[in-house]
Amino acid sequence: MDNGLHKVTLFAFNDFHRRLNPFPDGSGGAARLVGKLRQLKADHPGSLTVNVGDVAGDNKKPGPQAFAPIAQLFDRAQVDVLALGNHEFEDPQGDYASLRNGLIKPFQGEVLCANVTAQGQPLEGVKPFTIKQLAGFNIALIGVVTRDLSSRVHPAAGAGLSVAPIEDTLAAMVPELDKQSDAVVVLGHENLNEMIRHTEDTPGVDVTLAAHDHKLQTTQLERADGSKAYVSEGGAYGQTINQIDLFFSPESRKLMKVEVTTHPVDANAPFDAQAEEIVRNAPQLERASMPEKKSSRDALRLNSFSQLSQWYKTQGTGSEDHDHVH
Repeated sequence: MDNGLHKVTLFAFNDFHRRLNPFPDGSGGAARLVGKLRQLKADHPGSLTVNVGDVAGDNKKPGPQAFAPIAQLFDRAQVDVLALGNHEFEDPQGDYASLRNGLIKPFQGEVLCANVTAQGQPLEGVKPFTIKQLAGFNIALIGVVTRDLSSRVHPAAGAGLSVAPIEDTLAAMVPELDKQSDAVVVLGHENLNEMIRHTEDTPGVDVTLAAHDHKLQTTQLERADGSKAYVSEGGAYGQTINQIDLFFSPESRKLMKVEVTTHPVDANAPFDAQAEEIVRNAPQLERASMPEKKSSRDALRLNSFSQLSQWYKTQGTGSEDHDHVH
């Protein structure tokens, strides 16, 4: 509690890119990332840990082991929610079986992505959004990903999928979720400047967690209607974790302020021996040298608001089945 306000805490990291081992300076690495996340959650009971995509990727060859051992590590780290990034779509062979069987199914948390569909349906095991109850407040989380799913290394990424514009996805979903929740948080695997623009254009979004361009930055913005929002990105490669504290009035349930703190994952971070054992048994994958992005030519796109709205209606709001974090 802060001057009578009630605090809800989120921990967020993004663009891990399967960097299992630490950098030469001792930063990053799965064992210290997991150790730090577990320490932070122990120090903040009832908090929520989220990842904003690109958990693997950068592999020269896609395949069934591309995501090993991310699900195990994230479960060990007590990650609650994972939003898909563009690198998660690098193996379209077998109907994205490596993504489904290597990450989505074994991961014990929830997987979000609202603007990617396959033949008009969400990917198996993936939700557009979730609502979590934290400290008595309902926090809606929406997952969205950049429309550029392909790269120079993997030009077929995104093939066979429909990718709706982020702005249309948020326009369709946020008004309804704003009614159902006390705060709306967007997990947006798109670069910081783009997510700032989308947040400015979408009243009702309170916090946006960006990714994709590996920046470590937080921006507060004020819309024309006077409403405020925060856009934050947490670096990359498991070297930093952002703590986002949301402060609510217990009487009005209004979000009064947001504070962001960055925690380094360095040589002083706790070392998790179990995570290190998971890394020791992980397959060795060859890393690609040129993962630059290019515009997707293979992914289908839902270009009209009416198409997206029709898709969203078929999903239902799921408001009667909120998930609660204890």
